[in-house]
Amino acid sequence: MKQMKTLKKLFATLMAMTFAFGASSCLLENEPKMEETFVAKEDVKNVILLIGDGMGPNQIRAGALYKGEPLFMQTLQQKTYVETCSASDEVTDSAAAATALATGVRTNNGRVGIDPSGNLLETIVDIAKANGKRTGVITTEGLNGATPMGFSGHATNRNYSDELLETASTTSNVDLFASYHFTSYYDLFPNAGYEVIEDVDLISESTADKVFGTYEILANAPSMSADSEAVAFDRLVMEALDYLSKDEDGFFLMAEGAHIDHGGHNNDIMYMLTELLAFDDMVRAVVHWAKERQDTLVLVTADHETGGLEIDAKATTENLLEVGEDGYEYFEWTTSGHTDTNVCFYAYGSKVNFMKYSSLNTAKRIKNTDINKIMKDFIIKA
Repeated sequence: MKQMKTLKKLFATLMAMTFAFGASSCLLENEPKMEETFVAKEDVKNVILLIGDGMGPNQIRAGALYKGEPLFMQTLQQKTYVETCSASDEVTDSAAAATALATGVRTNNGRVGIDPSGNLLETIVDIAKANGKRTGVITTEGLNGATPMGFSGHATNRNYSDELLETASTTSNVDLFASYHFTSYYDLFPNAGYEVIEDVDLISESTADKVFGTYEILANAPSMSADSEAVAFDRLVMEALDYLSKDEDGFFLMAEGAHIDHGGHNNDIMYMLTELLAFDDMVRAVVHWAKERQDTLVLVTADHETGGLEIDAKATTENLLEVGEDGYEYFEWTTSGHTDTNVCFYAYGSKVNFMKYSSLNTAKRIKNTDINKIMKDFIIKA
């Protein structure tokens, strides 16, 4: 019995490696790449991190198949893979993953902005602020989610929402927050000096030093789909960029597409695809914005993969959603939780030497904490 379990575990690991490094997703070998003009490192003023929560390589592959062409992010020239494990487990949760990205330190699952020994960690937001930059944190879910809190809050448990929101509002160094479901903590941020803007289309017009943009999401509707009546993700982020870029010293922005993860947890392919394509639309908008300015580094990644999505090698645009007697014929979800699958990482705007930053001594794969090294290096210009 023990030997059988070992063999099953080995098989699962091999399958994960196949899907992580196989002919899919991140690294398009024979597709045309986007033309890019790379900005010198010393000319980069703005650093933007875009996180597709739960967005593994096969989510990206499914999106490209569904769309019938590569996703926009796949056409970016600079790309590699990211190892996502936490300090306590091969499979990270969102709290530890966000903490790794935000602080460059791996912590135990469940912890937010705090290392395994209980010490408070400095975030990339703190570093950007110390270097004279404006800062922003945006999510397509409530602000008390693990990812936005990883960049703004501190708690030993991700479920300590009151503690997280209290630290985010009072000590986070975040100039701009944007999220939905604001009513449960409505007083915290105004009392901490934030101007509340309930129409996110007015964020760019604000002259306040600190802003909280909030919006409503329709019941039973994917959160930021461009073709729904809800707020479009790309429009929200563009408003934030216009607000943050008023500072001539530049800014740091983290924007999370949270509901790709929800689609994975629910094993709901259409929910996941809708959110993924909305996220990709936002990536396109941000890159085009950066292209016009020539002073911005854009980084795109995921905190982890959700759902263990596997796609048959014979899957096509025409048959991806084909249903047989036992369900979908050309893909399957293997879990409702997270996996240790390596995720994709893309960079645009300035040359990023993956080998220089990789803790794994290869340009083909880096750790999630290495992304923090990249951001810090471009912000501090060390």
